[in-house]
Amino acid sequence: MALRAVVFDLWGTLMTEQRELFEERARLRFDRLQPLFARHGIVTTLEDMAPRQRAANIPLGKQQDEGIDVTAEERMRRILAEFDASVAARVTDEQLAEFIDAYGDAFLATPPVLLEGAVEALERVRAEGLKIGLISNTGIASGRHLRQVLDRAGILGHFDSLIFSDEHRMSKPNPKLFGQSLEDLDAMPTEAVFVGDTPRFDVGPPRHYGWWVIQVGDREDGWPPAHRRVPHVGHVFGAIEELGLLPTLR
Repeated sequence: MALRAVVFDLWGTLMTEQRELFEERARLRFDRLQPLFARHGIVTTLEDMAPRQRAANIPLGKQQDEGIDVTAEERMRRILAEFDASVAARVTDEQLAEFIDAYGDAFLATPPVLLEGAVEALERVRAEGLKIGLISNTGIASGRHLRQVLDRAGILGHFDSLIFSDEHRMSKPNPKLFGQSLEDLDAMPTEAVFVGDTPRFDVGPPRHYGWWVIQVGDREDGWPPAHRRVPHVGHVFGAIEELGLLPTLR
């Protein structure tokens, strides 16, 4: 069958965090959240915020490993519950949105950056007439804020389909998430290539679902292995050519 689409993972494939900005992000987050907490009678400190946030996110991370996610609103409610369960129970959707935006604003002020070869890979895929998708698990940064990151990085317009786990309440490795991407791109599994770096989310699952798979990097914590491995995403098209998938387009 002719190759129709290339779908990318986000973290570790197209973008990466600037870890040297994490301390600044934590401070910005606290500065934005403190007035909201105070409005609800919650007293906290910068040092106290990180462990409470982790306490909420650890069980959510375990859920994601099983293919289940929660909305940005539910994630925020669970974080609030670590500070005051009564506040988490009574907060309105509008008030939750304020908390979510406070987290998002700190994230946008200390954004991730594009990895080597990311722009070139997207441009080459587009030049070959293929559709482009993205499937990404989310955390505190919601799909809404990640769209803004992609826009500011100048790559949002490359995508025909964007799937973020919080918006679907499903996460990789859930087969329905991969199926939704194929539906969006009007492709069958054998007509699509998935490109990602984490074997247990980005390699083994799509291979089991019948996709072509190219792994970025050399991690081995998953099975079966990718059809090809590349050192960074800029080498993706060389791998596609090696697999003999391009001649079917011409």
